[in-house]
Formats: sequence, C-alpha cells, structure tokens
Amino acid sequence: MARIGAGFSRHLFEVTLPLVLPVALVALLFGIVFTFTDLIVVFVLTRGGPYDTTQVLASWAYFTGIQGGDLAGGAAISLFLLPVLVAVAILFLRSARQAEVT
Repeated sequence: MARIGAGFSRHLFEVTLPLVLPVALVALLFGIVFTFTDLIVVFVLTRGGPYDTTQVLASWAYFTGIQGGDLAGGAAISLFLLPVLVAVAILFLRSARQAEVT
C-alpha cells in the first residue's frame, strides 16, 4: 500500500516550522530585550559580584547612576543599550518578515 501525504520530517520542515518561525522570532526578540534590561537577577544574587564581575549593562547603569551618584555616567551607560537593542530588533523583525508565509 502506498503512503499518502507528507512524512514527519517533510511536514515539520515545510509546514510547521515556516508557520511558527515569525512568532518564535518575535518571542525571542522580547526575551533578548528583557534579558538585556533585567537587573533584578544580578541585584538579588550577587549585587555585581566581587569587583563588578557579574554586572550587565542595566545593573551597571543603576549602580553607577543611582547608588554611585554619577547620574551622567549612569545615563551614558544606559543610552549605550538603545542602539544595540534597536539593531537587534531590526535584525529580528526583518528576518521575521522574510520568514512570513503568505
């Protein structure tokens, strides 16, 4: 008896993944943005660690600007995040648009 229809791998790579890819890319973009701006984990676990070795940019901006009293330095650190996250967002949204199934 002959097989009718697509097999598992063909169905996965030609139907399921192309339909899920745009939504997955947007979800990954949100995850990356929230990870870059999340300072709670660093603050609760290590408060920057020994000699500021576990700082991320968001926590570094907070500790420099608010706790350190250098608002200009904290603002400069946090403004560095903007072009980085905009570039990541543009890349992900362009690839999500190209992966969109019509």
